[in-house]
Amino acid sequence: MPLHSDKRCGFVTIMRGCNNFCSYCIVPYVRGRERSRPYDDILKDVQQALNMGLRDITLLGQNVNSYLWQDISFPRLLRKLNELEGLYRLRFVTSHPKDMSDELIGVMRDCDKVCEHIHLPMQSGSSAVLERMNRGYSYEHYRSRIKKAT
Repeated sequence: MPLHSDKRCGFVTIMRGCNNFCSYCIVPYVRGRERSRPYDDILKDVQQALNMGLRDITLLGQNVNSYLWQDISFPRLLRKLNELEGLYRLRFVTSHPKDMSDELIGVMRDCDKVCEHIHLPMQSGSSAVLERMNRGYSYEHYRSRIKKAT
């Protein structure tokens, strides 16, 4: 069931947990490993939100970029949801820099309902610190993703 806080915006969880095991983070231990929700369940929740009159939907997950259900990746999920009648804006949080693909950047560019902003946490400007944090990417990789998206 979609959550909502007003008459326009709804929130739909697409996945739970995390597989990243950053050195400082408790999420994988508390919420468990990543578990993507079935595509049909997400579609049903988004459609229910639209039927309730909600037009601005935010997809939620600890790392939405790694969503995968059978053959439906996160970019493919966004493309499918972008086709829904009555949907005005599609947003998502949170993204992990190591999983921000060129395909996702292309979806954000090409799909008219997918918002042109991204929540992409910057943990440090130092590759050495990022490595000690076990973030799975370097400062240079992060910068390349930002440059590609702009």
